[in-house]
Amino acid sequence: MSREDYERLCSELDNTRQKDHPHEYDTLSHEEKEALQYWIEQAIQPAEKADERHSSYELKHDYARETKLYVSHAQFKGAMLVAGYLPTEKGKQSWYFKMKPTYDERGFSSEVTRQHKSARLPTYRSTPQGEQDPHLHALVQKALASHRGGDTYTVMM
Repeated sequence: MSREDYERLCSELDNTRQKDHPHEYDTLSHEEKEALQYWIEQAIQPAEKADERHSSYELKHDYARETKLYVSHAQFKGAMLVAGYLPTEKGKQSWYFKMKPTYDERGFSSEVTRQHKSARLPTYRSTPQGEQDPHLHALVQKALASHRGGDTYTVMM
């Protein structure tokens, strides 16, 4: 999505009673945006149908579980717009998108899938469960370093 499309959609939402307005994405630092956009690129793929089981709110939690970085629901919604994902219904607080996880658990054995569900592991993630993405790790470290000494950033523990 172009910056103009992002601005247009945010502008359309300005005239609504939209909670968690996606323009909050602009409050993130460059490093936070870079880490979040990379995660979206790695964890999410476009799909023909909307994933009705995972809203923008659940996705922001999947991101936080994998990276230990907090973003607000509004910031995550803005990031999805910038990444080119349009909500199926923009008038609702939580958005759904035409997407699917990059690492589909249906490809795993039923035992592995059962373990993931019992451990409440995220459906959307940048790498297969148990693997690390060194590039994502480096981006997360840059985001953390950009906020050391300030009190405007939250790290999830």
